[in-house]
Amino acid sequence: MMLLFVSWLIRYGHVIGAATWVGGYAFLAFFIVPLVGKEPSETLIRLAIAIIRTLTYTGTLTMGLGLVLITRTRGFAHLFGSAWGGLIITGFVIAIALLGLGDGALRPTIIRSKEKGDSKARRWAIAGFILTVLAVGVMTGATFVS
Repeated sequence: MMLLFVSWLIRYGHVIGAATWVGGYAFLAFFIVPLVGKEPSETLIRLAIAIIRTLTYTGTLTMGLGLVLITRTRGFAHLFGSAWGGLIITGFVIAIALLGLGDGALRPTIIRSKEKGDSKARRWAIAGFILTVLAVGVMTGATFVS
């Protein structure tokens, strides 16, 4: 019974982390970054950077819990040579790209926006949102294949 509860808790954390990642990028793309583009105040920029940093930690936690889920379900031996493994690897690659996008592209662009009103931040935030939705779709598909 305790093993079942631990498995549920790991999966729950993984799903909550993914939902936070998607919601955070949606919040950035459709609310915070457009406001920064209109009036780049120091407070909004600090908020956007804090959200991006939180998404980096949330994403890392989500990926870590996903790795634990692999060990508790089919195992790493099934990652190569199966449709399930292909979807898991694809989702993981998208997640790595998201981490790079957030800290390597979006955060520096937002920091620069206070100096020159850069509109690239919105494109990066929307790209992040699209990638999070794609990652959730890929990972959801992994639950239905053998």
